[in-house]
Amino acid sequence: MAQIANRTGFSLIEVMVALVIVAITATYALTSYRRYLVRSYRLEAVQGLLAAAAEQEKFYLAHGRYSDRLDSVIGDEPPGLPVASITPHRRYEMAIELADAGVFRLVALPLANSGQGDDTECRQFSIDESGRRQAHDSAGNDSTSRCW
Repeated sequence: MAQIANRTGFSLIEVMVALVIVAITATYALTSYRRYLVRSYRLEAVQGLLAAAAEQEKFYLAHGRYSDRLDSVIGDEPPGLPVASITPHRRYEMAIELADAGVFRLVALPLANSGQGDDTECRQFSIDESGRRQAHDSAGNDSTSRCW
């Protein structure tokens, strides 16, 4: 009579299949997480631009024109906006692209080595005196609906 061997454990093929499934799932999860982080970091640019636009309106009420300077403190001559040109987590740099008596345009661009350099979908954010918001991708195409 033949003896039946009692096998326990997993074969090498079963372990390899399990590892491949785990690797594929982890790759997908990490890619999705990275996309989520990039999208959430865009809020920093949006918040900075909205805060600077509000300060521009305050400045206009006080001086009758829009400011052409960021990073100002009280008592500076000529006066400017008390808004930092670098966002708090150092991901975007803001600048005043245009400012005169009746119009302004604020722009936010990602800083190099900030983690936002990979964001080709929303490369440049801007807002103007009428509240018009715009965004452009790395090719210069309009991507406002995706970014704001």
